[in-house]
Amino acid sequence: MKEEPFYIRPATENDLDAIDAMEGESFLSPWPRDIFRKEMQLSFSRSFAAAENKSADNIPVGYIFFWIIDQEMQLHRLAVKKTRQRQGIGSLLLQEMINTCRSEGITDGFLEVRASNQNAINLYQKAGFTVAGVRKGYYDDTREDALIMKCTVKQP
Repeated sequence: MKEEPFYIRPATENDLDAIDAMEGESFLSPWPRDIFRKEMQLSFSRSFAAAENKSADNIPVGYIFFWIIDQEMQLHRLAVKKTRQRQGIGSLLLQEMINTCRSEGITDGFLEVRASNQNAINLYQKAGFTVAGVRKGYYDDTREDALIMKCTVKQP
């Protein structure tokens, strides 16, 4: 039986060093560690980490944080370690988010992404998201626009 190269598990406080490092290399305005810690404690927040296969040291190489509120999902953060990008980790994390939404009866999901971040836009489109609108000057650090993307989660 072939072992999967990555597996998805709930993120924990033990992952914060790795999450903090990925956050810093992935975002112009990284979230502080305390925000991730608080996210892990919120009842409506969900967080997952992608780790090497189960026999490895379990250090995350990707993570996703999203909320489920009022029958909607809102994706807040998704990042993959720079040296591990383009290996399907982002897609696995998005699939875990979608599976979680299905299991909790959620049908619609939303996110904002920098209009210039074509790699992320492509990843989200591959997962079924479509552009639903624009938030002008959304990002404080650059005043760049954000694309609002929506996904309708099909129930099995």
